[in-house]
Amino acid sequence: MKRTLCLIAGLLTLSLLPSSAADEKAYPAKNPVLTYEVPAKWVTEVDPSDDSVSITSDDDRISVNFAEVDVDASMEVFKELVPEMVKELKDAKVVQPAKEQTVDGLTSYISGYIGTTDGSEAMMIMILFKGGKERAILGNIVMMDPGTMPKEQAAKFDALMNSLQGAAK
Repeated sequence: MKRTLCLIAGLLTLSLLPSSAADEKAYPAKNPVLTYEVPAKWVTEVDPSDDSVSITSDDDRISVNFAEVDVDASMEVFKELVPEMVKELKDAKVVQPAKEQTVDGLTSYISGYIGTTDGSEAMMIMILFKGGKERAILGNIVMMDPGTMPKEQAAKFDALMNSLQGAAK
């Protein structure tokens, strides 16, 4: 449990260390709010119905999802969205209370939970990125069995998170 909490604390912090990922992307493609780099061998899929993006690790243990939402991003709005997203976790416990942060020109609201899904321990991070008036990007990250995550996958995840930047930068 201690190892899991240490890993979660480290993953929730978007550090300023340089990343070494493979493929730089912008989201949304039209009038982007953020840029990020997809680690080598990870799969990116775009849903043509709503242009949401799903990024999956090569071992299927990490899923990162972005969707554009028509809201003014604020702590109040974020706290309204979180309960619906957390429903996916059984016995969800807060490990990172909701907070505002600005890193590399990207302001967001972030919160983290641990719980179980499909009988396995899971960590969920929810992020709401400011995108302008009546425009935000909702991010949802799910990591299965975070306490046993191989170092290579944790490093790839860190690289993805460290690569997040505001598109206007």
